[in-house]
Amino acid sequence: MLIVHDLNNFKAKWDSATLTLGVFDGMHLGHQALIRELQRSREENGMARVLVTYYPHPDIVLGKKKHLQHPVEIYTYEEKLALLQEFELDAAVFLPFTIQLANMPASRYLQEILLKKLKAKHIIIGYDQCFGRERKGTYEFLKKRESRLEYRVDKIDVVQDNQGRIISSSIIRTLIQTGKLEEANRMLGQDFFITGTVIRGRGVGGKLQFPTANLEPPENKLIPSDGVYAGVAEWGGRRLSAMINIGKNPTFHQDTLSVEAHLLNFTGNLYGEQIRIHFKQRMRDEIEFASSKELISQLNKDKIEASRILSENILD
Repeated sequence: MLIVHDLNNFKAKWDSATLTLGVFDGMHLGHQALIRELQRSREENGMARVLVTYYPHPDIVLGKKKHLQHPVEIYTYEEKLALLQEFELDAAVFLPFTIQLANMPASRYLQEILLKKLKAKHIIIGYDQCFGRERKGTYEFLKKRESRLEYRVDKIDVVQDNQGRIISSSIIRTLIQTGKLEEANRMLGQDFFITGTVIRGRGVGGKLQFPTANLEPPENKLIPSDGVYAGVAEWGGRRLSAMINIGKNPTFHQDTLSVEAHLLNFTGNLYGEQIRIHFKQRMRDEIEFASSKELISQLNKDKIEASRILSENILD
């Protein structure tokens, strides 16, 4: 798959393309349905399969108020790129999202970027996808111009969960931020994960005989609500059962938020290593204990519960 970051000097290696576009921030089941439709088109028309997305996240650039105090990215650029590798695409185009791009008229965006630069002859759009200034680049906008500009446009239907809710990134964000990881994972079609570098913490876990890998999440990465979770740590080709704590360790009066994972049945030094933590299920709130002894007692219970939750997973 060709990865494109700059269209200024870009020349397509294909004569025509089937193209889809969007933020694809969650890579959830709705996004996956759109990408699968893009893949199927190759069987019909033999055109190149091109996905257009943005970096950084548009909400960060536009400074939407609701995200000023909360990270916005379900998956970072690097994480999204890794997820896209699982699909059969000819190219993924990461348009640099700027105020100028946001203010580009939809007609110019369509003709200069999608048709001229990327040679789109077939555009597949999500049910609510828009582009261009004032979000005027809708399905209806594209439909009105397809005959004159000689392309075809199709729109996919909404994708719903088993409760009839439309699967969307905004709903998934809310579920993650409120600790409802099982629901979020079902909408994502996979376990939500955080990728980060292991840094040195305060060493409290080691003193309690529960050493932890303290993760430094990327800036703007969405973090689940405070609490204790069962999950899986992925590192060096291995998958290890883990219990994960998110919060400020109130028993020890920590001031800053930490994301730390105790890897079950593992000993070793992970400082400086990059690991990926997959969240399976929230087990309990983060609470303050009267003593280290009480905390250790609870951690032993958490370890048993995490092992039970993860017992059906194939782990090292």
